[in-house]
Amino acid sequence: MKLTYKPISVISGDVINSTKLSSEQFEQLLTRIKEIQKWISESNKSNVHSIERGDEFQTLVHDIENSLRYTIIYRVAIKALGNSFDSRISFAIASNADLRESVSESMGQAFILSGRGLKNLKNEKLLFSSDNQKLEADFNLLFKYLDKQITELTSRQCEVLLPMLKSNGGLSITELSKKLGVADATASKSLKASGWSLINELNNQFINHVQGLKHA
Repeated sequence: MKLTYKPISVISGDVINSTKLSSEQFEQLLTRIKEIQKWISESNKSNVHSIERGDEFQTLVHDIENSLRYTIIYRVAIKALGNSFDSRISFAIASNADLRESVSESMGQAFILSGRGLKNLKNEKLLFSSDNQKLEADFNLLFKYLDKQITELTSRQCEVLLPMLKSNGGLSITELSKKLGVADATASKSLKASGWSLINELNNQFINHVQGLKHA
C-alpha cells in the first residue's frame, strides 16, 4: 500500500448495452479498451488500469491535467467502433488515497467520487466530481454540453477526432488526412463538424485550472 496526499484522478466507466453485442463485437470492444489503456500508460507510466467482466473499466491517472482528455478518448474511441457502441464515464479528482498494486483494491476520495458518480449516471453519459468544490462547479455545466456533443457524434466523426485527441491537437490537417486516408478537404470538414475546436478549447481550459491544483 502506498499513501499519497497529492491529487489524483480516477476514471470509471462501463459500456452501454454490452450484453447486446455479438461475440465478435465484444472482442472488438475489449481490444479497443486495452489499446486505450496501453496508450494512457505510455503517456505516463504511473497510470494504471483495470477491466472487469470486459465491459467495466477504471484508470488511475497521476497526470491529472490530462484526465479530461483521457476520458474523452475513452468515449470517442469506443463510439468509433460503430453505432452499437457507447459508454458511460464518471471521472473525479481528489487528494489523499491509499494506492495498492491492483486499481480495484485502491481506496481514496477520488475512487469513491468516481464510483458513486458512475452509479448515479442515468440519462447522462459523462460526469465529473472533485473534492475541490470550485473546480467541480466551474466545469459542471460545461461538461453537460460536452456530454451532449459527444453523444451526438457519428462513429466516423469519432474516428476523425481520435488522432487529434491523442496528439493533443498536434496534427495538421494534412497529417490527419494521411492518417485517415482521405482528402484534406474531407478531413477538415469532418473535424469541424465534430466540434473539435470547442472540445480542444475546453480541454485547454481544464488543463489550466487543474495545473493550479498540482502546485497549490
